[in-house]
Amino acid sequence: MKFLSFLLIFVSVSLASSDYLWAQTSEEKEDPENLFISKEKDSMQIWFYNRATAMGLKGEERDEYYNIILYHTFKMTRLEKKDKGYTPEEVRSKFDALVQKQHAEIKAILDEKQYAVYLDTYDRILKGVYERKGWK
Repeated sequence: MKFLSFLLIFVSVSLASSDYLWAQTSEEKEDPENLFISKEKDSMQIWFYNRATAMGLKGEERDEYYNIILYHTFKMTRLEKKDKGYTPEEVRSKFDALVQKQHAEIKAILDEKQYAVYLDTYDRILKGVYERKGWK
């Protein structure tokens, strides 16, 4: 539990720091190496808390939920990094595959009602990514 708390704080601080530096250097320019923009990252952090609470997730179930989301979100944000060398088509394909893998892992730990709430909320976040990237 302490490790998860540390991990969540570390990720939050890392995201906040990178967003601050990004805002300073880009002056509202979109960073082509970030699938999720600052607003989406902020929404996801708030979403973690609100949705988990609304779904009644507690203890280990909540920790597992957070871990799955954080793991896949990290993998998604790495797809457009230059060191990966993926084409835009490969990024899209790998992104969609990660989303489907995340959905499957989340579905395994939630009941039907909780999973419906998760899908509704996550689809809203994905809509922003898809619109910004010009994906259909």
